[in-house]
Amino acid sequence: MKRLVGILIPLTLLLSACAARLAPSYDKAIADGLVASSQQLMTHFAATSAGTTASSFAQRDATYSSLIGNLDALALQAKSRPSPKVSVSDKVNKYLAERGINLSDTGEVPSAAALEQISITLTKMRDVDKKQGVTAFEVAAFKGQVVIYLDQALTYENFLEREGL
Repeated sequence: MKRLVGILIPLTLLLSACAARLAPSYDKAIADGLVASSQQLMTHFAATSAGTTASSFAQRDATYSSLIGNLDALALQAKSRPSPKVSVSDKVNKYLAERGINLSDTGEVPSAAALEQISITLTKMRDVDKKQGVTAFEVAAFKGQVVIYLDQALTYENFLEREGL
């Protein structure tokens, strides 16, 4: 019996020290960047909410470039974190599904994929704005799509923090 206890205790300690990582590590810089980007995005949508004209695009060009560049940099940071083979995406997807949001399980880091989609959406908005301006309805549609992806990215990063991953 002593021999069995002598084996089980070290084995238990050894196994408990080998906690499996299920997701990339939480990175405060990414979370802070997401919060800052979301504030800048909402400010941009507020500024354009009544619609724009192509003739005034030059006034917004630098804002678009800054937003898109920041989003692309955050996506790159989120993707570059070491990620274990086993993913937490099923747990995150379940949590998001309960909130009415579905993520596809592509094996990508969900926040990085969402950030890429925000960048794509904002790039489309910029291109339309430059060509012909955007109507208030179009701004609302672009904003709606961005808000969905922003919610996914923020939820995933907050999930990593909350779970201590």
